[in-house]
Amino acid sequence: MIGSKMKKFRILVNESGATLVEFGLVAGPFILMLLGIMDLGYRGYVDTVSKSVLHQVARDASTGEMTVAEIEQQVNDGLDDLVLDDAVITVTTQSYFDFTNIGKPEKLTTDNNGNGEVDPGDCFIDNNGNDVFDTDYGIEGTGGPDDIVSYNIEIKSPRLFPLASMMGLDEEMTISNSTAVRNQPFGAQVDLVETCVSTLD
Repeated sequence: MIGSKMKKFRILVNESGATLVEFGLVAGPFILMLLGIMDLGYRGYVDTVSKSVLHQVARDASTGEMTVAEIEQQVNDGLDDLVLDDAVITVTTQSYFDFTNIGKPEKLTTDNNGNGEVDPGDCFIDNNGNDVFDTDYGIEGTGGPDDIVSYNIEIKSPRLFPLASMMGLDEEMTISNSTAVRNQPFGAQVDLVETCVSTLD
């Protein structure tokens, strides 16, 4: 009877293996946190490098000697060794007459009811010549001499580690960057055509 009690006591006070149990409790959250930090670090690195590549390509394209396809290829080549295989890189370019026009709507010249929208009988300056009132009248492409070109890049990529959902993150990360550069004066800039297009008459 005494021997049985002593055996139970020895089991209760035995601490061998406690470190392993404690490590098991701490290791899971620690490894998850470590993976999360590495994932955020990777995202930040891709963001920084994509900005650098985009700025370099924009400067190279400002001479007017690169097509949109060549711009896309140069961006992809600059990021090829960095992004994951399943990543999708989208590059868009839009040209404007000057910096103040970026992201702005076309100018209304007649706004009969003053609501800031194109209604029957209103007129606007159709800067990009598409006969439609645009809220952003940037023209796709690299523009002409002295034009302002807005370069945008979007990277959609799976995360570095497939544990994003365990940390409350999306399985896919999206990185966007943009820059605007004035083209070199390799010719005469084409002036805006003050064409008033009457709509819905």
